Amino acid sequence: MGTRFWMTSALAGVLAIACTTEEAPSTTQADAGGLSWVDLAVHNFGSPINTMSSEGELAFADDGTMVFTTDRQDLAVAPGDPKDLYIATFNEESGQWNMPENMGIPVNAAPATDVDPLRLGDDREPWITPDGNTIFFKSDRLATTTPRNANDVFVTHKVGGEWTEPELVPYPISTDEGNEHCPMLLQDGETLCFASSRAGGYGGSDIWCAQEDADGNWQDPVNQGPNVNTAAQEFHFMEDKSGWVYFTSGRPGGYGGMDVWASKHVAGETGPDAWGPAVNLGSSINTTSADMCPALLPDDQTMAWFSGRTDNSLGAADIFWTYKKEPGVTP
Repeated sequence: MGTRFWMTSALAGVLAIACTTEEAPSTTQADAGGLSWVDLAVHNFGSPINTMSSEGELAFADDGTMVFTTDRQDLAVAPGDPKDLYIATFNEESGQWNMPENMGIPVNAAPATDVDPLRLGDDREPWITPDGNTIFFKSDRLATTTPRNANDVFVTHKVGGEWTEPELVPYPISTDEGNEHCPMLLQDGETLCFASSRAGGYGGSDIWCAQEDADGNWQDPVNQGPNVNTAAQEFHFMEDKSGWVYFTSGRPGGYGGMDVWASKHVAGETGPDAWGPAVNLGSSINTTSADMCPALLPDDQTMAWFSGRTDNSLGAADIFWTYKKEPGVTP
């Protein structure tokens, strides 16, 4: 079997994905609603993105540029580096993503365990802005054992074709005790959401959101409330264009391990009251393995995430995709 991806220039930069499989009948209908096997199937993202190593946390710019993480060692910035950020541009002529490139130093940090044993060189969970010029991500480059703070949020910008030295996104986003991670902006382009274990949450890692004031300073983050956050772990808060947010949660009621859940924006509400009851995305996406960190391609109709599922896997954790369906609706 082979999986092929292409970008349709007629849609002005909107990414369209299709899959061609040898000997698979493209006219096979999966249900009375006319959804084909392609519509319903879960597809491995394939080479050159997935390898025998562990690929994960991903995001897309509007031109199809993809950022993600992998623990592959052949291209790591330093031996034993846990994970690095990689970037892959989309080639419209070939209809595929180009070979991923390690974003290198200074975006990725090499281990610095001689400074602090928590500084392992672990850079992951990137989120790229639609214009492709800014990446937020999590890093342990400033981790401290005392006080114990393993992660903070950083940001890098593309200037003159080069990525800048990452800067700490300061307090009240990054703190000394919250282990902040999984940063991303909502559809308004102004609200920064992230996960944190700071005090005042529901337990474990919660999702918090903040906005900048007129001077460019981040306001106090607001916990996103009990429909999103639980005593379990919640992280990676990504919004589509119709007001649904998708996130990872270990709450009861899933399929085992971490699952991808969704919640609908409540019109006119903000903060803890902004989101409706969470809905599990179901058994096509979620498995007994860990299924995490959803991302939408620029068409807003194609869901990608990473999973340790063993069916159709190239090795360790892989990145998968399927066509997005209304959360809670079984085809």
